[in-house]
Amino acid sequence: MTHKISLPILFFTLAGTLFFLGGCSSDHGHYSPIGVVLSADGNMIAAQEAETVTYATGDAIYVPAGSSTETITIQFLDDDGTHFTPQRSGYELRYTVGNTDVLSVTHPADDGPWSFRLDGIQPGSTTIQFDLWHGGHADFTSHAFQVEVEDAALD
Repeated sequence: MTHKISLPILFFTLAGTLFFLGGCSSDHGHYSPIGVVLSADGNMIAAQEAETVTYATGDAIYVPAGSSTETITIQFLDDDGTHFTPQRSGYELRYTVGNTDVLSVTHPADDGPWSFRLDGIQPGSTTIQFDLWHGGHADFTSHAFQVEVEDAALD
């Protein structure tokens, strides 16, 4: 008994297999950061390198209630410590705020897709975490940064 395979069925099967295997493999130019640096006016305000999170002042990013930070720029860190801003198409910055009653984010800010402002809604503590998003998933997710929104009278 001989079986005939339809040429269109064979074509679509092969095309589907190649599409699936070529989906988001590690060899098509993904960035592989190990951390992030948050800067305002060229000064580091917070950073994460591997498992270590550091802050320029204290143990959090401080935001006045009822106000916004200056524009913050995010750069990612390669495993050799080099700072970079993604230049390949299809990448975007996403973020998660732990308590949106305390903090909101203006993104993108005037400086483009890799910049934002933190907006203090009311005094309290929360966190913010950043994702380097590409192809329907995060290629990198930062550790959570602590954010303290302070009563403006305390400044």
